[in-house]
Amino acid sequence: MTRPILIAGAGPSGLAAAIALARSGRAVEVHEAKPDVGRRFIGDLQIIEAASEREPVPEFLDRIGIERNFYFRPATSATFYDHRGKSRAIRSDAPFGYFIRRGAEETTLDRGLLAQAQKLGVNVIFNSRLSEGDIVATGPASPDGLAREMTWRTNDPERVEVFFDHTLAPGGYSYLFILDGIATFGCAIVAHFKRIDEFFEHSLASAQKRHAFTIPSETRTGYSYMNFHLKTRATSGRSLFVGEAGGFQDYLFGLGIRYALTSGNLAARSIIEGRDFDELWQAELGAKQETSLVNRFLYEAGGNRGLSMFVWQAARASDFHRYLSGWHKRAWWKAMLTPIVQRVWRHRGRCLHKPGEHWCRSRDTEMKVPPLGPVQTS
Repeated sequence: MTRPILIAGAGPSGLAAAIALARSGRAVEVHEAKPDVGRRFIGDLQIIEAASEREPVPEFLDRIGIERNFYFRPATSATFYDHRGKSRAIRSDAPFGYFIRRGAEETTLDRGLLAQAQKLGVNVIFNSRLSEGDIVATGPASPDGLAREMTWRTNDPERVEVFFDHTLAPGGYSYLFILDGIATFGCAIVAHFKRIDEFFEHSLASAQKRHAFTIPSETRTGYSYMNFHLKTRATSGRSLFVGEAGGFQDYLFGLGIRYALTSGNLAARSIIEGRDFDELWQAELGAKQETSLVNRFLYEAGGNRGLSMFVWQAARASDFHRYLSGWHKRAWWKAMLTPIVQRVWRHRGRCLHKPGEHWCRSRDTEMKVPPLGPVQTS
C-alpha cells in the first residue's frame, strides 16, 4: 500500500499542496501543530495581491484548483496618506488585490481551504508536529518583517486607507480596512521589532487624527511575521519547503498569500509530475523574488520623500493596478542592481532561515528611527 504524502503545516501553502495532490488521486496527511487552522490570526482582513502577475487572481485560483468558499472581495480603490498627512485617492480598473480574512472563524481563507481539503479526502491531524515531511509548510522560522494588527466589528463607513511614514512604521506602512462590518488596523515594519507596540500606538493615533474611526472596547489583537530570503534550493533531503518556511514572500509590501498558494501548488506538481521542485519554483518565482528585493531597497532608500513621490505617482496614474505592475516587472536595471543590494545588505554568519544555503538580510542594515515620545491623541 502506498503511504500518504506527509505535509507539515496546515496554512495556505500546505493546504494548497494538499488540495492539488488530493485532486490527482494521492493520499495526503497534513499534520498541524496547533489545535485548529489559522490560530496565528484574529479574523483580520488581509489582501491577495494581484499586480505581480498578468493572470488575474480568480483565474489563478481556478487554475490551481482552489474554490472561493471564503470571504473574497476585489480592491479597486483606496486612500493613501504620506508622512505630511496629504491624502490622495487611488483608483484601478482591474482589482489590484482581493481582500480575504485570516483565522479560525467561518468565511476565513484558512477555514475555506481546510473544508476543501477535507472534502477531497485529505486527513488533517491537529496537535501533531512532524519532525520532517514530504512538504514543509510550517511558517516563518525567522522574522524579516513584523506586523501588529487589531480587528473589531463596526458600523463605521467602509474605507481602505494606507499610511506611508517611515518614522511611524520604519520600512513599512500602517493601514485601516473597514469592509462589510469588519475593521482591521495594522502597523507593519521591517526594523526595530522590539518597538512594534510603540510604532503601532503612534500609527493608530496618527490615523485617528487624519480620519477618525470608532474603536469599541472589544477588539482582538495579534502579531504576524514575514519571512524573506533568496536561495538556490528550497529542498532538504526529501522535504520540499513552501510558503514562508521556504522564504517565499514579496519583500516590497510583505504580501505572501499568493506566493504561499503558488509554492504549495508547485510542490504538489513536482510530486505528481515527477519534476524537480527547485526548477519549478525558480522558473515561476525566482526572478520575482529578486525584483522584490530591489523594490524593497528602493522603498527604504527613498525615505519619506520617496514615499511621498510613490503616493503622488500612484494617485496620478490612471490605473493603480497598471502602475503597481510596473514595480513588479523584471527591468534590466533592477537585474543589475540585485547583486549590489545583496552585497550591501548581506547577513554574514548563522541565522534561523531554512533550508540550506541562502541569502538573507543583516539586521545591521535596518533603518534608523529616533524615539517617538508620548502618543499624541489630539
